[in-house]
Amino acid sequence: MIFLSNVLQFYTSYYPIIMTIVWLLGSWISGIRISKTKQQECVKNDKVTILLSMFNEGENIIETLQSFTHLEYSNFDVVIVDDKSNDHSVKIVKQWLNDQVKITVNLIELSQNIGKAQALNEAIKQIDSPYILVTDADSLLASNAINKLLQGVTNERVAAVTGKPIVRNRTTLLGRLQALEYVGIIDRIKRAQDNLYGGIMTVAGVVVLYRKKALLSVNGFDRTAITEDIDITWRLRKNQWLIRYTPESLAYILVPETFQGYFKQRIRWSIGGLEVFLKNIKWVVKQGSTYQRMLLLDMFLSHIWAWLAVITLCQYVLLTVTTKTFSLPGGILILYISLFFIMFFQGLIQDKGQSMLTVQDIFALPFYSTFYWFTSLITAIISQFNIAFFHKQKGSWKSPDRGR
Repeated sequence: MIFLSNVLQFYTSYYPIIMTIVWLLGSWISGIRISKTKQQECVKNDKVTILLSMFNEGENIIETLQSFTHLEYSNFDVVIVDDKSNDHSVKIVKQWLNDQVKITVNLIELSQNIGKAQALNEAIKQIDSPYILVTDADSLLASNAINKLLQGVTNERVAAVTGKPIVRNRTTLLGRLQALEYVGIIDRIKRAQDNLYGGIMTVAGVVVLYRKKALLSVNGFDRTAITEDIDITWRLRKNQWLIRYTPESLAYILVPETFQGYFKQRIRWSIGGLEVFLKNIKWVVKQGSTYQRMLLLDMFLSHIWAWLAVITLCQYVLLTVTTKTFSLPGGILILYISLFFIMFFQGLIQDKGQSMLTVQDIFALPFYSTFYWFTSLITAIISQFNIAFFHKQKGSWKSPDRGR
């Protein structure tokens, strides 16, 4: 019993440290591979269709469409599918289409609201391009985004290549913390997964290039999934398709800048991850590759850690109150904070100024590591309760907090 207690205590204390080292190592390998790939880049000119789903996006849609006119790639068109918006989105888009002649745009107006996943499926039926770049109505694509995504299609088994989101709204501390998170943590995790696990846990729905043939092979997006991007990643993987990450393909995004909007988004992501875990654990254990098992094991261990961290924290508070003594594991904290700062500066170096972090953003750094692990812990616990007692699987449109 004492041995088990010591093991659990070790796991609770050192899990964040071990994972930080894994992310550092994987990101370092990623940097080496990207440097080698640059020396043998090939030029592609395959037809690409940018697919954008829309529901009440009147405030953001034109800015996104304008970003398409600056793309360096020549062989592309755009399909916008409107899922029966009840604001002025369609009117705004039609006016913009009348005023521009630079790109080919097809607007599909659905007769009823059917949800994002099914709206995408309806649009895919009308697309004849071999590649489909799915993005969001508030995302601005970098000028070389398509070129970089196509370079990630290294063989016929690559079904999807996702890019790197960059936070562009930083008017609050929460916005700045997320900007740091995307550079220092999310990019580290995806680089590590791509290079150590043979592929990433999930594509970033704001910028992902799909092979149309691969999408059709799994019957498109699942309209019941709460996070269609996580779900499609694993259904493609189940059919032996490869999923890749290219951090040089950029999409500038809006993130929540209220705590309510932020936690709502992260809880939805966590619930979607648990959905995928429960749906895929059986076949992964029986038939999946070592890489696939490692990805699901990673998710499982993070949720176990959340509970152990809560239990340990409660025990610590109880002990502090009853004994009236206050002490912290100084050595572990110093090691953890040091590694986390090293990881951030690695991210800063590999970012190469892409995220355009300012001095004001860097001032949020002291809150950075606590912010990430605390929110990860809270969202993991809440999502588990949601799945166990309240959750009914259903995908739907909900207007997110975009900091405006």
